[in-house]
Amino acid sequence: MSEAETHEGPARRVATGSAGLDTLLNGGWVHGGTYMVSGAPGTGKTILGNQLCFSHVAAGGRAVFVTMLSESHGRMVSHLRRMSFFQSEQIGHSLHYVSGYATLKAEGLEGLSRLLYRSVREHQASVLVVDGLLAAQEMAGSVLVFREFLHALGVHNALAGCTTLVLTNRPENAADPQFAMVDGVVELGMHLEGLQAVRTVEVTKLRGEPQLSGRHVFEISDEGLRVYPRLEALHARPNEDPEPPPSSERLPFGVKHLDDMLGGGLPLHSSTLLSGSAGTGKTLLGLHFLADGVRRGEPSLYYGFMETRSRLLAKAQGLGLAPPSALDSGTLRVETRSPVEVLADARAHELLDLVKRQRTRRLFLDGLGPVLGVMTPQRAFAFVTALTSALRSLGTTTVMTQRTPLLFDPMHEGPLLGLEALIDNVVLLRYVEQRSQTYRLLSILKMRESDYESTLREFSIISGRLAVASGPESAEALLAGKRRRSPMKRRSLSRRGGKHS
Repeated sequence: MSEAETHEGPARRVATGSAGLDTLLNGGWVHGGTYMVSGAPGTGKTILGNQLCFSHVAAGGRAVFVTMLSESHGRMVSHLRRMSFFQSEQIGHSLHYVSGYATLKAEGLEGLSRLLYRSVREHQASVLVVDGLLAAQEMAGSVLVFREFLHALGVHNALAGCTTLVLTNRPENAADPQFAMVDGVVELGMHLEGLQAVRTVEVTKLRGEPQLSGRHVFEISDEGLRVYPRLEALHARPNEDPEPPPSSERLPFGVKHLDDMLGGGLPLHSSTLLSGSAGTGKTLLGLHFLADGVRRGEPSLYYGFMETRSRLLAKAQGLGLAPPSALDSGTLRVETRSPVEVLADARAHELLDLVKRQRTRRLFLDGLGPVLGVMTPQRAFAFVTALTSALRSLGTTTVMTQRTPLLFDPMHEGPLLGLEALIDNVVLLRYVEQRSQTYRLLSILKMRESDYESTLREFSIISGRLAVASGPESAEALLAGKRRRSPMKRRSLSRRGGKHS
């Protein structure tokens, strides 16, 4: 037990250098504790150890990094220079690198212990990282001797107020006795999903502390390890996302007759799914939603995977849906990402950060396919639930798109993968054939706790703008296979949907 654990009240924390990992650890390492990071070679252990050291000295602390690897410090430091956390001026001042390889080889564990204690004392270190613990374990000769070495190191550093991180290869035996001698264990892993390599982190032990359990993905970038806690784990508690106060306000699309069908627009803070096959107008309808918000001075965000930013802006600006002044002022923000090799949690955290910074009122998330396509159906359900809950708590009204197969059956709605149960409102856009022509139909399948017009409407894309028929007559004629009649004058709502949930 570390010294920090013997006192009442919140334990003092030491930041890991990775905000996401701090979240998994309920705030970071406990001051004075001893922790083990295990993983196969190449999973990022050494980078994480250095990330901790540089983060700690940047905050005013002092750190020692001891390596028992044959690689020289100069070579390791040269690999770290590209990292944004690297600060060469701290080396030899607040951060000291010490080689324990020769000492371990010549004097065994006892000599290594003396070296570690002396390094902490002489450099007044409040963080110690020991890289290459496997070499010490192999030198120990017996499990008992190695356990005594780990126990003595933990007791000494707890009394010295030094947080210790030991880095080692993943043991073959999950019940390895070395795990019992430390306050926490973090496992780094890497596996293939298809041809894509995915890095994962899991907190398998955290003595006396709550943590976000299960596996979470991370990336290694110029910032070091960037950990993305699973969205559903973050938002698992019922009160994690406070509900915004009820409101009768509606946010319209700015499309005549469609807004009438919606009872004036989408309910504030709701989520809406635009479902349809390619070319039915989902993206165009979402851009209308953002453009209406821009006209009202509401912070609006496009986040999508289907087109490049330049191509999307050229299209939107050509239609007057993305005024340059709105982009310059930040009222409208356009973010596009590649649809290949998507890490869903990474994109979700990025999206939520953008929403927080902009205080987004209207969000158009163009393309759920690249995000949900890498998940099992069970996880996709929980992921969308957590995402919509988080966005609602931020005061955002969200419109999303989902692509369905190219079908012409007028009675076929396409697979929604169960999302219709999670989303507040569902709008279906689809094709219908008549003779040698194809036409577009629009219908509202669902609006949670709200009245809506449930009849089908024909709609057209004229000069890049959406035009919805004033009544259902042309749609009825198309579905009946009759000759198309001229659009009839707008009539009152012929049928109201009940308050669906």
